Amino acid sequence: MLAMLLTLFRLEILKARRSLALMVMLACPLMVVLLNTGMLLRQAGWDGISPAAWSSFWMGNRALWCYFMLPLYLALCTALVNGAEHRQHGWRLMLTLPVSARQLYVAKLLLALAMLAIAHCSLLLLATGAAALLSDGNVLVQPAWSMAGALLAALLASLPILVLQHSLSWASQNIVLPLAVGVCATMGIIQLGSSEYWRLFPWSYPIMASNGGDLELRDTALTFGLSGGVALFALSVWWAGRRRQPA
Repeated sequence: MLAMLLTLFRLEILKARRSLALMVMLACPLMVVLLNTGMLLRQAGWDGISPAAWSSFWMGNRALWCYFMLPLYLALCTALVNGAEHRQHGWRLMLTLPVSARQLYVAKLLLALAMLAIAHCSLLLLATGAAALLSDGNVLVQPAWSMAGALLAALLASLPILVLQHSLSWASQNIVLPLAVGVCATMGIIQLGSSEYWRLFPWSYPIMASNGGDLELRDTALTFGLSGGVALFALSVWWAGRRRQPA
């Protein structure tokens, strides 16, 4: 079973090499860094960027990613990963092979997870590169290291969202539905992300895990994200096996 899963995963990688999903994986982090770099230059100019402005730059990249771009990226990424089979009736072909629906579901989920991890790494590298260019290469290690830890926490805390969006895209032929959920979730983060009800809204976990006000809050969000992701993964794999074919 593991060998077949790895084979399917490699097949999904080959299918994604020249797909729109690959471009989106790199474009979304780039947009975040470009916007924050523009805000930094507008605030401080090319010369004399203050420590406070640098702090806002690093914080802004994390906040903009977790608040706005991450929910939209997850919705778009999972929709594109599953979209090829929906458009070309590829489910019928794939499920005539000696593979189970569960194996195919997990392989696509692993691809989406890998692309999510690469997107986070791209955000870190692009932000660090922008800081290096604007500071003549004198980038402090501590801000970049802090951002790396925050993005890792955001990645782990976003696992429930990844599973939910992947399941939705797996089940629905209409790409509008998962994208609409992502847009609505972004609005929900603004309303619930800083309220006492954030624990009930998985889309608020990444921002709380990366930018939470204190260590206990960040640890709670990370715990909720990891445990929720594992539970939803087990439930969704069971559900995918009961469906003979996606819609």
